[in-house]
Amino acid sequence: MFLRFGFILGQSGILGMLGMLLVSYLINLITTLSISAISSNGTVRGGGAYYLISRSLGPEFGGSIGLVFYLGFVFNTGMNAVGMIDCLMNNFGQVAGSSGRIFHDGYWYRYLYATTVLAFCTAICLLGSAIFARASNLLLGILLLATFSVPFSAFVVAPFSNHDVHYTGISVDTLLENLRPRFTKGAVGSQTSGRENWQDLFGILFPATAGIFAGASMSGDLRNPSKSIPRGTLQGLLLTFVAYTMVILSMGATIKRESLYKDLNIIQDINASRCLILMGELASSFFSALMGVIGSAKSLQALARDGVVPGVSIFGQGTKSHDEPTYAIILTLLLSQLTLFGDINQIANIVTMTYLMTFLVTNLACFLLKIGSAPNFRPSFRYFTWWTAAAGAVVSGATMIFVDKLYAGGCLAVLLSLFLVIHYTTPPKSWGDVSQSLIYHQVRKYLLRLKQEHVKFWRPQILLLVNDPRRSWKLIQFCNAMKKGALYILGHIIVTPDFQESFPEVKRQQAAWIKYIDFSKVKAFPQISIAPTIEWGARNIVLSAGLGGMRPNIAVMGFYNLDEYRESTPLISVPSATPISNKKSSASRRLARQSSPGKRISYIVDNLPTDNMRSEKAVSVTGYVNILEDLLLSLQINVAIAKGFEDLELPKKGKHHEKKYIDLWPIQMSAEIENHDPGAGSVLTTNFDTYTLILQLGCILNTVPAWKKTYKVRVVVFVEYESDVKEEQDRVEKLLENLRIQAEVLVMWLSSGELRSYEVIVNGIAPEDNCDVEDILGKEEWWRELQKRRGQASAQDSPNHLADLAQLVSDAQWPSSSFQQQANRARSHSVLGGLRKLIKKPRRRHSMFGLTRLGMPVSLNMRTHRLNPDALDHGSASELSSDEESSDELLSDEESIASAASENDVDEYDEGKVTVPKTRRASVGDPFGLGALPRRQTLRQTALKTSALRSSPADLSPGPPPHNLCPTSSSGRNSSGSPSASLSVRPEPSHRSSTPTFSCKAIPDTQVAAEDGAGPSIMFADSKPRRAASPPAQPQPLSFNDLPSRAQHLILNELIRKYSQDTAVVFTTLPSPHSGTFKSEKDSLEYLTGLEVLTAGLPPTLLVHSNSLTVTTAL
Repeated sequence: MFLRFGFILGQSGILGMLGMLLVSYLINLITTLSISAISSNGTVRGGGAYYLISRSLGPEFGGSIGLVFYLGFVFNTGMNAVGMIDCLMNNFGQVAGSSGRIFHDGYWYRYLYATTVLAFCTAICLLGSAIFARASNLLLGILLLATFSVPFSAFVVAPFSNHDVHYTGISVDTLLENLRPRFTKGAVGSQTSGRENWQDLFGILFPATAGIFAGASMSGDLRNPSKSIPRGTLQGLLLTFVAYTMVILSMGATIKRESLYKDLNIIQDINASRCLILMGELASSFFSALMGVIGSAKSLQALARDGVVPGVSIFGQGTKSHDEPTYAIILTLLLSQLTLFGDINQIANIVTMTYLMTFLVTNLACFLLKIGSAPNFRPSFRYFTWWTAAAGAVVSGATMIFVDKLYAGGCLAVLLSLFLVIHYTTPPKSWGDVSQSLIYHQVRKYLLRLKQEHVKFWRPQILLLVNDPRRSWKLIQFCNAMKKGALYILGHIIVTPDFQESFPEVKRQQAAWIKYIDFSKVKAFPQISIAPTIEWGARNIVLSAGLGGMRPNIAVMGFYNLDEYRESTPLISVPSATPISNKKSSASRRLARQSSPGKRISYIVDNLPTDNMRSEKAVSVTGYVNILEDLLLSLQINVAIAKGFEDLELPKKGKHHEKKYIDLWPIQMSAEIENHDPGAGSVLTTNFDTYTLILQLGCILNTVPAWKKTYKVRVVVFVEYESDVKEEQDRVEKLLENLRIQAEVLVMWLSSGELRSYEVIVNGIAPEDNCDVEDILGKEEWWRELQKRRGQASAQDSPNHLADLAQLVSDAQWPSSSFQQQANRARSHSVLGGLRKLIKKPRRRHSMFGLTRLGMPVSLNMRTHRLNPDALDHGSASELSSDEESSDELLSDEESIASAASENDVDEYDEGKVTVPKTRRASVGDPFGLGALPRRQTLRQTALKTSALRSSPADLSPGPPPHNLCPTSSSGRNSSGSPSASLSVRPEPSHRSSTPTFSCKAIPDTQVAAEDGAGPSIMFADSKPRRAASPPAQPQPLSFNDLPSRAQHLILNELIRKYSQDTAVVFTTLPSPHSGTFKSEKDSLEYLTGLEVLTAGLPPTLLVHSNSLTVTTAL
């Protein structure tokens, strides 16, 4: 004040200086209100601004702003030491001393004198807070006398003129002359080469007013900081504002402007007592320097004790008697020495930036605490609101930019750098920062607004059921990558009959799971259920997981461990579904993992937080299938089963990856339900939802940067005959184009002659010993009967016998294809009564979910692919809009029928008539490929080429086929007769009712809806009925679609193994069990071993089944 007020007043005038003073004190006042509110909300300990901010905003904000504020304190200490030496030189310097010529003047002399001042201040601080308090009181008294002597002198000192000093006494003319700003250059005290500006003047003035944190910095030495800080700071603000205003007005009304330009020590020259002003100058500078040393040291001590900033813990030391921060005081002295080399005006700008930054963050903390509405934020200081704190933060930030953009940017960069360092190096603190309250407030508000998501914004919200997190490490990481920024829940079930006794275990496991999630760096929530059985635990988890609109839409489970089941039940004969060719490789991988139990997963540490959890018993076979049925048929959630993920190759930076692809094998499924009335149409169901969900999940996984960089996406489909390859490829590419999915498309055909299992099962080629087909199908009655009739047919080729053989596939005892776990039977009247008019409508494609809504427990079966050419014309029944889906659960049976009718499924419900599907009719010709009949020529035997061959297996140059497959013996080929010279062509389909089955036909064409509406925007189109064809001259071969599920799985297993050798993960279709399968252990084992056949020897495989639409073409 004593050195710079004259310079500032001469440049800015009375109005300008009072305006800057008002702005400064407005910022100070608002920030003081925020300080008072925070400090009066609880116990305040040592640390000042750092302590207040760190306990409000957390260690990152507290530590970074604490260091910035500490540096500001250090700069302010050096600035005051330099100012004190300027006072001494102006009065007693040998060059410009007005009172005597005692001290040598010069740069290094000034540096020596300033160092002495800092050392003296340090010595007082080291003596303890008591000595400091006494010295402060004495200095405060001198400072107040000197300050009020300035307006007092205006009334008692007579006007005079002396060299550069023109003192008029109180004069209206002088007041008017000094009223307005008048910027000049070269004025005494100026450090710029050009004209002065508002930014420079405000930067010099603001530090003189910004001591509001002085009391907070001494919070550790106050008896009652929560009361003393607000009261003392506000009283200090009022006192200094009145004093400064009186000094400005008295100087502006008594001193000519020219004197303000030329005399830096003008206040002392016009005062009644020069000695008193000198004492005030020395007291002010010395007190500020003293306050800077002890205040900054206390802040550094608190920061070091909290362990927030790495490398400063040594400065948390304190003396035993009064806890004086000795090491921190010495460090402050050393750093203050460095500031002595700077220009005093530049130092003032830096101090201004650090103070304003601290003010900004303090106001921000108060603002967030207030709007967070935390019930425990009840400060005893009431005179503040959220908008005062917000205004303080905004004004502080704007003032920083106004004063100096470069310095403001540098200060902000330092703050952000410290923030990041603390964030990544400091362990979590249990301080309860306001961010948690704010996040909670916002999350609750938006969860209430989050409704059922629209299909346009669908994303996989995954519930992964985990028993052993160590064994499921890779699966957990895989699902974390596949969730695509959506909900991810890790579910675990504790089975116990006694809830109260086991509840402490639940708490321990919850803590262990949270630590596991933090350690594995997955973005997931743990969900632990306690139940008397694992089935009820799974139901509870699915029903209770999530909150509001954030609920899981995909449940993922690991595949049932049949190997352990076989070991645990040696007396029960459980058929092995693993092909012989895969047993050695599977066993070798299992032995490799067991041989080094400490290195089962090389990059996992020896001890995981969940290793000490109580181990749960393995789920039973029936229990596992029961959970699966509940998910698929009752809860109707999308389901995925993961097999072989312990061998998953996770993408890692800098690691060599042996795998190249993410393979999507979407297998088409369809089922036709015919009316008993020959003139009525039929209902054709499709699995469009599952088909597109597989494509969706593969596409989502490929958007994860690590997976996208490491692997390519391939869509691999198959048909039975080569004539369908080109058509299938075009339709799949069209579907991918409509879905905006980029992937390589491969189309395989089963009758190429390269799949030995297909040749043995379908074409009747005689197998040799140790054959996979015989090993897996040898105990199947249908296979023995088929072999028997084939043998009879080769010896007796009469038409009557051929017709008798043809009825085998149509017989009700013939096993169903994949997904259909029951024999063909008539639907009940209650189920099919509502379908009477639906079946009489023109033939349409419907999905499983739509028919399930009608009360039909339809389970789809695998069929070879073939897209219908008109799939883009009509909608699918189950592809509902999100609004319809969200209200389905509230519909009655009649409303469900009406809802389905609105989607072209049912017009009205009529229980008067019953529609019963016909039993399966025999196809025209021989379905068995009898050994005595001529065999079709394979791809290797024909010389014909088509444009579709670019996608053929022959052009893909696959690796060697799997070993130990049944070779075709020469005798077998000779018994078949000479091969036909015609190309492998798909026979014309017969006109029969189909059971739900895996389909090897080309998938139907896809249709994009012509208009926006409540229904789906993309679907499989209706099939155009084929015209009746004349019966072929030669009997037709047995089709893939006719095969039972185990045979289908065996063929598909060989196909996938052949073309996915270099694949990291396979996505394919999950066959669902029939309702009630879990009631029989035999049926459950049959279903699970069927899946084992499908997945044996494959890369990590995710079997997917969808109950909802997940894709759209709508904008």
